[in-house]
Amino acid sequence: MTVTFYVARHGETIFNVMNRVQGWCDTPLTAAGEYAAAELGRRLANRTFVAGYSSDSGRARATLEIAWKAWLSARGQGIPEELPLHADSRLREWCYGQLEGEDRQFMQDALAACFGEVLPRSHHNRQLPQIADYFAAIDTTGRAENFAAIEARLRSFLQDVGRQIESQGGGNVLVVTHAFTVRTLVYLFDRARVNEPEKIGNASFTELIWDNDEVTVGRIGVPPTRR
Repeated sequence: MTVTFYVARHGETIFNVMNRVQGWCDTPLTAAGEYAAAELGRRLANRTFVAGYSSDSGRARATLEIAWKAWLSARGQGIPEELPLHADSRLREWCYGQLEGEDRQFMQDALAACFGEVLPRSHHNRQLPQIADYFAAIDTTGRAENFAAIEARLRSFLQDVGRQIESQGGGNVLVVTHAFTVRTLVYLFDRARVNEPEKIGNASFTELIWDNDEVTVGRIGVPPTRR
């Protein structure tokens, strides 16, 4: 039986609005972010989910809880005291080391230094291993991961949860994570589509279909509200 992961980015946060680097550091959702999280749940009302997972960052956990409750309400179901939601550190965003919390211009400067010139987002999306390894190399905090470490934790999550849900008969799983994490998943499993779209929007979702240890990418960056 197949397992479809609906992998969403968290809703808009205070640091998103302030244009600050936000990886392992965390800020709350804005009112717009909370609304988009609820819209995500309503958008997926015609799907049946067997479990929900998020990173252990507060913004991802809040997005998942809001989306799940909105999903239940849109289906006319009551909200139980205990929700089948789980936080997993393997779904964290990239850690940006000493860049965490800084103005995003510091990240742009680091990317320019990495490549020796200013390049568009589309180029960065195709060079994720080089970027992650560079951030890890220049990090003074000892927290930034190289690409191999990021890849290992994401594959580990998909394998563990994919096999578990598959053994229980398959189904849909709602996952809330982060922009670079979603981009990394697309890079790993369908590299030709890594720029589809160039930017992963807040509360958008991407489909990963797990079937007997094989992963196929479905739609990418679907907005929470129909346009």
